[in-house]
Amino acid sequence: MDPESVSLDAKPKPNILLVTSDTRAIHAEQWSRVQNKFNILTYDCKNVQGFCQDLSTGGRFSNIDAIVRTGWLKAEPYSTHRLFTTSVAKHYPPSLKLIVCSGHGYDAADIDTLTKMGIWYCNTPDTCTEAVANTALYLILSAYRHFTFAEHCARNEWSGSRALGMKAVDPLGTMLGVVGMGDIGVRIARKAVMGLGMDVCYYNRKRDLKREEAVGSEVRYCSSLGELLSISDCVVLACPYTPDTHHMLSTEEFKLAKEGGMRIVNIARGQLIDEAALLQALKDGTVVGAGLDVHENEPGINEGWKDNYMATVLPHIGVCSRTSWEGFEKVCWDNAEAFFDTGKPLTPVNSIP
Repeated sequence: MDPESVSLDAKPKPNILLVTSDTRAIHAEQWSRVQNKFNILTYDCKNVQGFCQDLSTGGRFSNIDAIVRTGWLKAEPYSTHRLFTTSVAKHYPPSLKLIVCSGHGYDAADIDTLTKMGIWYCNTPDTCTEAVANTALYLILSAYRHFTFAEHCARNEWSGSRALGMKAVDPLGTMLGVVGMGDIGVRIARKAVMGLGMDVCYYNRKRDLKREEAVGSEVRYCSSLGELLSISDCVVLACPYTPDTHHMLSTEEFKLAKEGGMRIVNIARGQLIDEAALLQALKDGTVVGAGLDVHENEPGINEGWKDNYMATVLPHIGVCSRTSWEGFEKVCWDNAEAFFDTGKPLTPVNSIP
């Protein structure tokens, strides 16, 4: 066969725009393979406005078939670049049919808009489960034992730590309430049972027997958030953020705390909690401990936390582990390869007819 006819009949490589951060793990074999399969363009826009211009007819990204965003989204240099909103999507070229983005959540993408445009959107489920669950375990223990305050005293005024004498308590035998028994929620519950000796209850939109079994211990299902709050010594938020879950914990919810107060841990999304109400509940004693990896107005924390060492606050770093970056990278490219090989990605959030 004439070599020229082979090249003419060859299917062109899909154009994939790669958006990555300074924090990324690369699987050498996979990376070599996808570089051969795809024409990979690298995102280097200074701002989202410049990205929109590059998407326009004749722009350097005007013929992309997919976008793969991998690495740690909260790391530089593009941590503030929201590329999957409705205002940006209106600039997408007709050729764009797939977006893959690292992470379990997808609240930073306008899924309804993308679906109407015929664009698949994929996240990377169960890739940072271990890292986030370990962070939750640390925050749970800190909410009971107040280690942040103790460390502050060790660095500043040793004797001040003795104020914890009648406040610190172990979580052994107490009730952990998990809001959102997904992959991360199950892992948190299992670690709390096996590592801290806690009992577990949970609230989901519906009961999930398979998830209960995965915990490895007897688990109580709560049919309402109010029921969970009324029996829990510590509440962990591990659910998605949606308009319906905005401020799901606020003044009225904190009033449901059992005698002795509740502890609040959030490793999901900051806007699930009304932080002003949480700070007041800590002052009132209805909440007696708090551990937050996520915050209502990121980046940064509420001023009320800055000198409050009885609460543990982290800079949305629960995902921060090499195991997460390795998982992100693999699943992102697995989705891209599956889509262009079969017409359907592996972990879609939406469904395109």
